[in-house]
Amino acid sequence: MESKHAVRGALVNSALIMSSRVLGMVRDMAMLAFFGMSPLLGAFNIAWVVPNMFRRLLGEGAVAAAIQPALARAEEEDGIDAARELFAGFQATALSVLLSLLTIAWVALFFYRGSLIDENALQTNLFYLILLPYMVPICMCALASAPQNLHKHFFWPALAPILLNVCWIAGIVAGSLWASDQGSQLHILCACLLIGGALQWAVQLRGLKNIGWKFQFKWKAKLKSQKSAFIMFIPALIGLAAMQINLLADQFLVRSLVGPEANTFTFIANRLLQLPIALVGIAAMTGAMPLFARLAAKNDIAGMNTNLRRASETTTMLLSCAMVGLMVLALPVVTVLFERGKVTPADSALIAKTLQAYLWVLPIIGLSGLLTRAYQAMHSYKLPMIAALAAIPVNLVLDVAWLPEYGPPAAGWATSASMLAQLLILLLGLSRHKLSFSLPVAKAWSWLLPILAALGAAFVLHSQVLPSYEVLNLVLSIIGGVAAAIGTMAITRKDDLAALLRAIRR
Repeated sequence: MESKHAVRGALVNSALIMSSRVLGMVRDMAMLAFFGMSPLLGAFNIAWVVPNMFRRLLGEGAVAAAIQPALARAEEEDGIDAARELFAGFQATALSVLLSLLTIAWVALFFYRGSLIDENALQTNLFYLILLPYMVPICMCALASAPQNLHKHFFWPALAPILLNVCWIAGIVAGSLWASDQGSQLHILCACLLIGGALQWAVQLRGLKNIGWKFQFKWKAKLKSQKSAFIMFIPALIGLAAMQINLLADQFLVRSLVGPEANTFTFIANRLLQLPIALVGIAAMTGAMPLFARLAAKNDIAGMNTNLRRASETTTMLLSCAMVGLMVLALPVVTVLFERGKVTPADSALIAKTLQAYLWVLPIIGLSGLLTRAYQAMHSYKLPMIAALAAIPVNLVLDVAWLPEYGPPAAGWATSASMLAQLLILLLGLSRHKLSFSLPVAKAWSWLLPILAALGAAFVLHSQVLPSYEVLNLVLSIIGGVAAAIGTMAITRKDDLAALLRAIRR
């Protein structure tokens, strides 16, 4: 029964995330059409990466994953009131720390601004000053999602990104109507993003009320579980942060080592990468984490291993299907979505190459994300933290070595290599934690065939069916690739497909 809730939670998240990503594609198309690959858009993008890192790291399930095991254990051992007190302490601590960090960052940026001369640097600094407050509501929003997901309420947390995208699109429209220059248009957009952050937090308060919880600003220092949870929170967060820190480093290094507009290429490639990560990877992690937390709280290691293996096999297979399909369709996807307004065919080609370089990370990040959450559900934070910290210097060294020669695509290769290093470390530590991750060689064909089917269908349809009609050809290629993967899965992994369909019907 609990595994069905995990699948259902993943599907609820996938449906709402799909809506969010569609809106996200609309907003990105509008951004490039209005602003092109300009240095000013590059300045906005580089300023957005810091609050956006908080959004991705904290707002897409990582904070919930870091504290769900503590809440589950408190509820299991001491009752619901103890879990609520623990959550109140988390809220008070998080809000205090966030406001302190924001104040320090504002002061530093304000004084640093006085030493800037270059107009592009001044614009970037101003964007930082405006956008940094967004990290406060998005972190509190993420925190509020933890008890909701734990109690199998996935709707309001998954709705939050949709609200942000609606506000973003409204900001683009408002800027085009009320301002004539790009700088003023982007400033209006920044204001709309802050409004979006406030709305995201507000709807989570409604979600908390629905499960009988609420926002409270108070500490209960005498609660033992609260103290231990606070101590474990930072290493838990670090264990989930490697991918986002690497993407942040890519943005800064691409801009400094390649050119002031180059980070927009990696930004757009990452936006396209987030669609399969969100639909499959984050949805699976969000749906599985409450199950992992409850099984770990009951010390059900056998149940943990069974559900970890099934979730990992299915998630890796689906993300690999997405990887090979997008490898084939990268250029037509970019051309159809973005090649209009100020975006040229040369821009599209470079975005597509950058996307292809990042695609290798898809199955890696899906598997490493599930393994990290399994470790953390068992209150094992050290190894995921070590693995994450080991991945970061690998990415930095490869970025510095490859970016000057190969340009933006090198950032994708570096990130993929660093995340592979993280995954290998996580796999090596499984036996020490009584976890097992056995993928029988005899059954490898059951998840390899859907991947090959997706690759073959996408390639044949793209090259042979209506190639002169770009949009129709792309739609048919995507539908054909998905249908081929699902059809093959119905033969090779019938039980997993049946579980997905049962959850959809419910």
